[in-house]
Amino acid sequence: MTGTREPISAEDALRRFPELGALVALRERQWRFHLLTEDDKLVAVAATHTEERYTDAVFVFDRHHVLANRLVEDGVVWMKDGSDLVEVVSDLLALPAPGEPGAPNLVIRPTSLWIP
Repeated sequence: MTGTREPISAEDALRRFPELGALVALRERQWRFHLLTEDDKLVAVAATHTEERYTDAVFVFDRHHVLANRLVEDGVVWMKDGSDLVEVVSDLLALPAPGEPGAPNLVIRPTSLWIP
């Protein structure tokens, strides 16, 4: 991206992109935010929250590509890749904690086509 633009206020950002309210909700829950870069270019914004037995994470690549997952000691037990930020974050936040009824507990194993 060439050139620079003046930053807008949080209020203006929420007015223009209401779906960002999902990220504000995570910030209010004390999630940590990380800027992910490659070759000095921003490629995603990540938000993480760690409890004693698990870590939840959301990766926002652009307005229409969001990935969320839950990681336990043995690996990823839940993942959602979608285009709706609000839906992906809501589904993640609705997960029961490990050990509670309905909590995901099977580790998602990569397929043979998976390349690290």
